[in-house]
Amino acid sequence: MTASITDLSALGESLRRHDHDRYATAMFADPARRGDLWALYAFNLELSQIRTQVREPLAGMIRLQWWRDVVEGARREEAMRHPVGGPLLDLIERRQLQLTDVHDLVDVRQHDLDPAPFATIADWQEYGRRSSGGLARLAATVLGAEDCAAAQSAGTAWALTGLLRSLPFHLAQGWCSLPADVLAGQGVSSDEVLSATVDKTALAASVLTLTDLVEPHLRQSRRLRVPRAVLPALLPAVLAGAHLRRIRSLGGDVFDSRSYRPRPMPVRLAWAALRGRV
Repeated sequence: MTASITDLSALGESLRRHDHDRYATAMFADPARRGDLWALYAFNLELSQIRTQVREPLAGMIRLQWWRDVVEGARREEAMRHPVGGPLLDLIERRQLQLTDVHDLVDVRQHDLDPAPFATIADWQEYGRRSSGGLARLAATVLGAEDCAAAQSAGTAWALTGLLRSLPFHLAQGWCSLPADVLAGQGVSSDEVLSATVDKTALAASVLTLTDLVEPHLRQSRRLRVPRAVLPALLPAVLAGAHLRRIRSLGGDVFDSRSYRPRPMPVRLAWAALRGRV
């Protein structure tokens, strides 16, 4: 059963309020497929919010398992009554999305429930590849491109940039989102970071090191051409690039309030859409 226009409009409004960046990129999609992107992104929003909505990891694991069951079709009646579950199932069936890819979006969120930091840069990058990277690849599929490497790279860059920008928020939650091996290179540990006993210069240096590791993903997303209809799946790369430039201009200090000042992002997105490349 096709999701109703009312259901999809509600998803769009939720995204506009809680994930405005993805909402903005979806607005450049063909109107006939925009609702599909909203359903996919709303599913991701549901998963990403679990960390902040539960007090115990077990409760979060139960929620993740519920979504696994939904994807498998085991909770169809429940899912169809859920504002996101119903449109998600409709999307999976109509666009014939690979269940393994959708499942991976759920599975990677297990890390969100683990207070331990990323042990290595490789772990940090893998999280980005599987979370927003996997989401962008599915978005490209929804827009008509199978296994789109450019979208995966764009999404990975967006995820990793988000981890850097959200460092103050994550620390306030008791989680250090910087890889332990990068911190060790500055002579500090994640425990010291969490206890606020570390000079911010060490954190800024770590952030700058990681910005350099995001760039290859951005270059890959720009190098590989995609059909214009698929471009909205890659547009987060435009936002990631702008945020990285701001972080570098501040010397890696993501605690500086200027790192959160709004930029004319709609203009950047519109220009990329007009050119047909990110």
